[in-house]
Amino acid sequence: MRYRRIAAELRRLRELKGLSAEEVVAQVPGINLVKLSRYENARVQLKADVVRTLLDFYECEPELKEVLVDILQDKRRPGWVASFEQLNPLYTDLIRLEEIAVSSKAYEASYIPGLLQTRQYAHTIISSAMVKPPSLEAQVDVRINRQAVLTRKEAPLKLWAVIHESALSMAADPGVMTDQLDKLVQFSSLPNVKIQVMPALAPPHPGMTGAFALLEFRQRDLDLVLQSGMLTSNWVEDPDHVDIYRAAFDEIMATALDLDQSLALIKEKRDQLK
Repeated sequence: MRYRRIAAELRRLRELKGLSAEEVVAQVPGINLVKLSRYENARVQLKADVVRTLLDFYECEPELKEVLVDILQDKRRPGWVASFEQLNPLYTDLIRLEEIAVSSKAYEASYIPGLLQTRQYAHTIISSAMVKPPSLEAQVDVRINRQAVLTRKEAPLKLWAVIHESALSMAADPGVMTDQLDKLVQFSSLPNVKIQVMPALAPPHPGMTGAFALLEFRQRDLDLVLQSGMLTSNWVEDPDHVDIYRAAFDEIMATALDLDQSLALIKEKRDQLK
């Protein structure tokens, strides 16, 4: 998926310069039509030196070039990911992209978002899955380790989460849910974390079609959406389609309780469980 993002940018930048593939290979040493086609369609392993050469030839702006090379090289990939050999590749991509994203906007109808879960809540949710993971504890560890992007000192990820009210009462164990709601209150105190609650009696809104997370980067063209499902999840990469989700999230935020009302409701539900 990361390769597809870079490939799409290489193709977009070439077209933006008004260059045909033939014109590029005629002017860039070491590039032929087959190689350029494979790079623009992510059909081969992308090499950083070739990508840099093409980006320089297209006069790519430095900030975008830096982001693309970071994605390609996993420059900020957390080292702990390598110790979890059985991770779904899509989940691994999510972890890596969260490391270099500027912000994440997530709507969740059934669960507390993974970036905001306590260990016991994560254990409860993952263990109740229809398909049991190879290692329950390893999956829980991954979910908790992901949260470091919210508290790191340098450019922490900005998270705006809208959670349906029903998700605030889901865990069977009142103690688990009490701790989880208390954790939401703690996360809400972080300047980079915003949490809204979608009330149970809210009017129809775009979130009713399902949960999703919009990852935003320094360059808007790189933004993408993760649609979550029980058995499969999908990346939405087309910029026009991503913008549809962006507008949908704005409508979801407008429909949900505001930040103060949401925090008050979370505290009320927490106190009811005590």
